[in-house]
Amino acid sequence: MNRFDGMKRWAWSILVMSALAFVLAGCEGSDGAQGATGAAGPAGPAGADGQDGADVVAQAAQLESCATCHAGAGDEHQAVYNGYVDASALELTINSVASVDNGDATFTVTAMFTILQNGLPYVDTVDLANLDQRRFYAAQHFAATQEYLNSCSMGVFVAANPANGQYAVQDVDCGYAPELSNAHVYGYVADGALLEHAGGSGAELPAGSHVHLYEDVSNAALAFGTAMVTDANAYVSAANPSGCAKCHGTPYLKHGYRAAEVAGIPDFAACKSCHYDDRNGGHRDWQHMVDRPFDWATGVALVPPEYDYTANIMNDTHMSHAMEFPYPQSAQNCDTCHTGKLATVLDDTQFTAETCVSCHPVDGVDAWPGEKYAQGPRAPALDYLWTRGADLSFHDINSTCTGCHGAGVSQSLTAYHTGYDVNITDATGVRYADQYTVSVDQITLAGNVLTINFSSSDPAVAPELLVSLYGWGSKQFIIASHSRDGSDLCPSSRGDGCRMEWAPGDTSPLFTEDAASVPGAWMVMLDLAAYVPTTILDGRDIPTLIADGVISKAEVTVTPELTLNGTDVVLTAANETFDLGTSLIVDDYFKGANAVVSTAKCNACHDALASSFHSESGRGGDGIEVCKNCHVTTSPGSHLEMASRAIDSYVHAIHSFQDFDVGDTFEVFDPVFAKRYDLHINHVFPNFTIRNCEACHLADVYNVPDQAESMPGVLATSDTVVTWYEIVGGLAVEDPAGRSIGDNVPEFVTGPASRACGACHRSRMINRDLAGNLASFNAHTDAFGTLAENDAEDTVLFGIIDDIMSLFE
Repeated sequence: MNRFDGMKRWAWSILVMSALAFVLAGCEGSDGAQGATGAAGPAGPAGADGQDGADVVAQAAQLESCATCHAGAGDEHQAVYNGYVDASALELTINSVASVDNGDATFTVTAMFTILQNGLPYVDTVDLANLDQRRFYAAQHFAATQEYLNSCSMGVFVAANPANGQYAVQDVDCGYAPELSNAHVYGYVADGALLEHAGGSGAELPAGSHVHLYEDVSNAALAFGTAMVTDANAYVSAANPSGCAKCHGTPYLKHGYRAAEVAGIPDFAACKSCHYDDRNGGHRDWQHMVDRPFDWATGVALVPPEYDYTANIMNDTHMSHAMEFPYPQSAQNCDTCHTGKLATVLDDTQFTAETCVSCHPVDGVDAWPGEKYAQGPRAPALDYLWTRGADLSFHDINSTCTGCHGAGVSQSLTAYHTGYDVNITDATGVRYADQYTVSVDQITLAGNVLTINFSSSDPAVAPELLVSLYGWGSKQFIIASHSRDGSDLCPSSRGDGCRMEWAPGDTSPLFTEDAASVPGAWMVMLDLAAYVPTTILDGRDIPTLIADGVISKAEVTVTPELTLNGTDVVLTAANETFDLGTSLIVDDYFKGANAVVSTAKCNACHDALASSFHSESGRGGDGIEVCKNCHVTTSPGSHLEMASRAIDSYVHAIHSFQDFDVGDTFEVFDPVFAKRYDLHINHVFPNFTIRNCEACHLADVYNVPDQAESMPGVLATSDTVVTWYEIVGGLAVEDPAGRSIGDNVPEFVTGPASRACGACHRSRMINRDLAGNLASFNAHTDAFGTLAENDAEDTVLFGIIDDIMSLFE
């Protein structure tokens, strides 16, 4: 089978069968009586000898030519985001506000403003129709209650002096004169749409999305009275724009164009122009989807006042993040958005039903922990919290919580929420990872035995030692710590092979603990020769692979675990790269100054990497080398179809919102799971586009991977999807036609660009069920690189890796 066979067998089998059916269907009428048996013909010539396995692999192994045409693809992606966040060519200034009393308790409010473009007057028609966005509002501030009310939208454009870039806008029936009130006037203009809406495989934004990115955006405001930022009675938000910017980018622009920080008015005051404090909320479905999931999914109509709420900043932010979006950390970590202001948000005056239901469902029907529609890490239903211990069912969500809580009868709000993620940070705000540390202290090599000294700052920390071996001088492991060997000496429910992983108390033929080893200061020996090779490495043991130059460096990692008062706390792993030839620790081997990804950038959204998606407490480290011990190119994506388990493929697919285990989701059709699936795949990376490569990557290291430094890998098969769905009238209903992408996409071996960059592209096609586009993409990969169907023994995979990587020795 040559490298095209896998693609042919998958992409053309349906066409061949269809053609055959067509031919047979055309043979109608009587076939007549059966004729006599003819004489036997002469023997045909002997067929050519078949290819042996080595020839098959040699033909399948082909370098990718992606860099020839797409060398700067990463730069092009980043340029879109850079165009969004760089200096705007538009500059808006609100010059004056004047009101005329209409004599009926309303006013005609006129705001004069100037627009410059590249420093010159912006000249347009009187209604500024050539701009993509132009909006102006007024809102009153009430210092006694810290509320913004009575928003007026100024949508009537008035001729001014366009030649000088001067324009005016009016509201002809505003209930007050802003310049005579405690109020502000706020506006924004935007031009140059950067992204397309849903419709094609390259589209990023769902149809009807309220998020838009523009090349040029300018926000401006003019404040009066106590709305002035310098006034003692000015509005002070309990949140920080920097908290929003952690995930949404700097500067933080709500919906992609409305700034939270606008000169002349307090932070978030601009947001209050729309999210004023008596506006009726428009997303009752957010509460509906977590409170009564089945009703939400099956279109049970809501009748006011069901789930009525005020669309202030707290409600819309809490509900969207705790209910609709797959928020990447615990919602109990108030400090993410409220750093320095926890005393305000956790004061007992905030212990109200409105505060509680902004994150928690009330009933959570069939969605309590352990129930059918439970969905972590959502906030648990209040009814569950009230009844799981003592009978607290007397609670009435419409009652005033402060009547008991904070009044000496019941516990204060801080008894339930510290403001921090209790797995990551203690009640004083100090991270456990800063209090309890581990380190790799010394590595030596004598013959085939690695001796590793590692320690912890507290003997109570339980470490796990991991040793992985880099292949061909690349940044990936050819033998990873989590990969089992070919022996039957380490019985396990997942197989009998041994891993290069050790924890105190383990019995393994690979590891020996020195007699001098004690809790807190361990000394462990690893016999590299004891690792039994598998056939996928041609039977070569580790010493032979070292001698052959396949392996030259090891990554030694210590992942710590600690339980405090029944809580598994999150710590940070330590790791070092060791050169097996020089017996020296190597600085910055694809990390540090030579890293491609910053885990600090990951933690801007995730707070502590891996804590929200791995139960183990020490999976995160200073670099992604810790992740690579499991996330190897040589394993298919276990939860992500048509992806590799390699960390680049996995992360790219996840952040493109490809969903996990789609085959399990649709094994039996359920409207809740179907609608949740559709909601998930239509989400967008929180920078409002996945094209901000530098949200995770360091600068200039996100173009097509260098094949000399990145091994080929394997992609998982497509899932078997028994049922499927379509959206009808906003509801997910069963689609009798089934999914277009079949369950016959095989396990493919492919190159690093197809694996890493392709993960984003394939995810979009998978999410949109574009079977034809997916087949074309794979055919393109096959024609200009490697795309070979793997075999059950992985001999194709490792043979291709060996052939290609050997070219760079």
